[in-house]
Amino acid sequence: MSEDTRGARAGDALQALRSGQAWAAFCEELKEAGADLLRPSAPDSAVDTAEGFRFLTRMVRCAFEHIMECGDAAAPAFFHVFNETMKSGWDNPDNIHSNAYINGVFDYRIAGTRGDAHYMAIGVYGGSLGRGGGRRTVAYVDVDTLATTADGTFEVTLSQREHPGNWIRLDADATTVMIRETFWDRRRETPARLRIERLDGTPAPLDPAFVAGALRRALRFVRGSNKTFFDIADQWRPRPNAFFASDPQQAGATIGIPNMHYASGWWELPDGHAIVLDVTPPACRYWSMTLGNYWGESLDYRYWRIHLNQKSARYRTDGSVRVILAQSDPGLPDANWLATASHGAGVWTLRWLEATAHPLPSVRVVSLSDLRCL
Repeated sequence: MSEDTRGARAGDALQALRSGQAWAAFCEELKEAGADLLRPSAPDSAVDTAEGFRFLTRMVRCAFEHIMECGDAAAPAFFHVFNETMKSGWDNPDNIHSNAYINGVFDYRIAGTRGDAHYMAIGVYGGSLGRGGGRRTVAYVDVDTLATTADGTFEVTLSQREHPGNWIRLDADATTVMIRETFWDRRRETPARLRIERLDGTPAPLDPAFVAGALRRALRFVRGSNKTFFDIADQWRPRPNAFFASDPQQAGATIGIPNMHYASGWWELPDGHAIVLDVTPPACRYWSMTLGNYWGESLDYRYWRIHLNQKSARYRTDGSVRVILAQSDPGLPDANWLATASHGAGVWTLRWLEATAHPLPSVRVVSLSDLRCL
């Protein structure tokens, strides 16, 4: 692109901001994003409707945080894409995700402390959900394979050109780095402390072209992500109360984890009934089960027990795990109760990491009066 062309585009962006056109266009598309929640297949219960529109506000907040505030690959910064009040893609309550935008033409350094996470990995991805076509995995590195100091401090360089020490190769089209930390109990374990910096230059001052572009990208992110995950939920809804093994290609396109096997589906709980799941977990590095809503969020784990993992689960004498989905705790001594948090339906997700097998749970819908007869 010539200097004249860049100058003309910068001038157009400045004018679009000064005239209010850029903001008006954002507001108009935000209105259209609200209409995405009204697709005929979306559940229309009171709680699902309320959560849907709250979810839209969360997604806009998420988009601004990581695109407007942290979206310049020349000035990288980590942001937490999922937390108790900002969720997407049926998040895992055991995880902390630290994301940063990058560009394969630059060199970067990530530094920090390991923390108490059971599992910690650095993923580098190309592509975009917002632009369509999904993501692809450029590199994926278990942090425990990196050289660290005695106190758990580590550094790793990300670049196309090889560097001494810990190094992750970037492709020219790399766009995102995500660091995943998986905990047994996030309330009690200490997370990593992380920072990212660019090694080969100083960021330029904020300019109108970046801001105008970030407004467009924010809505593209919201609508692209929503379509991806709403469409997935719609695929499961016609066959409720079953688990379906994940498509590895689809998982990879939505920033999946190598060697993580997912089984998901749509659950429906009739009034006066409970859902009983039985499964025998295989040998694995980690497993968990989480309940979520149609919109792609885990249910509110701040207030309800809506997920369990291999450390928090109660096992039966034969090594199997029984899970009861019900509105209230049935008090069965050999079972794990998961609360539906006033939902009559939603998405469930089972995760097996580095497992020797990937069993699907058996599913039964039983009346509450029959629970103690199982």
